Amino acid sequence: MRSVSIVQLLIFCGFILSACGDRGTISPIADPRDRPFIASSDMPVPPNVDRAADTEGCVGDPVAAISADLPQYPARGWSRGLQGWSIVQFDVAPAGDTTGVRIARGVPGGSFDREARRAVESWRFQSSERGLTGCVVLFEFTQGLVRIR
Repeated sequence: MRSVSIVQLLIFCGFILSACGDRGTISPIADPRDRPFIASSDMPVPPNVDRAADTEGCVGDPVAAISADLPQYPARGWSRGLQGWSIVQFDVAPAGDTTGVRIARGVPGGSFDREARRAVESWRFQSSERGLTGCVVLFEFTQGLVRIR
């Protein structure tokens, strides 16, 4: 009689279970952004940015952006049809890197805020003598698209 190892048994069970699955479900490994965005929530009303964050900013030397990519629409928000916005505050160091990146306010928060913060942290500007302080940006995540205000 041939003995079966635990690994072989687990592999066999995995094949059996995968054959039983519903063909219409999304694989947990697949990126949901490959499918059309279907909104399940209304776009939350963007706030008065002046009330949500200190907007006296971007004080310092005028600088031009070298790279400033928009955030990715969060896969989790996409798969759930969620929409929202994030207000990000940041400074620009004299070397041109963003520093002090923080979320002033976000709805629904979570993955939307993480993506917004990650994007701003990757931004690069021309170097300057003093840099900038108190910059604010509002990202809108709506209908599967990201806009900047």
